[in-house]
Amino acid sequence: MTSRIASLLSFVLLITCTMFSCKDEDKTFPSVVGKWQGTSASANITLQGVPVPFDQTDDDFDAIVEFKADGTATITDDGVPSTGTWSQNNDKLTVSLTFSTDFIDLSGTYTIKELTDSKLVIYIEKQDNYTDPDTQIEVSGTIKATINFEKKV
Repeated sequence: MTSRIASLLSFVLLITCTMFSCKDEDKTFPSVVGKWQGTSASANITLQGVPVPFDQTDDDFDAIVEFKADGTATITDDGVPSTGTWSQNNDKLTVSLTFSTDFIDLSGTYTIKELTDSKLVIYIEKQDNYTDPDTQIEVSGTIKATINFEKKV
């Protein structure tokens, strides 16, 4: 009798686990298609595993990015446009643009941290090079950046 109860409990646990994991896989994110106005960007860099005194926030980041339904993207900063491509798979946003801020090349795969009708927050962590604007010394390390946008009407 105890083996029947154990088998039944195992079956119930298996079904429960399957149901919950299916819900995670079925979770979808709305599309980023549209025009987004940058509101701020922040980044920090770790050089060979050691944090360096670089933790930058740019509250003046105001580039406009447009994700078009055909998979093309345009970013305009200081009136200068740059075009490229984009794709989205749930919370992963892959962007290929020839554009850099003061501290990061914007191409790469981002994690969408927040996406509503009016707000987009994306995060990236990648190996990259950074040139210190004060010393002009180039360093290689891990850059972590968060970029915030508001929907442009």
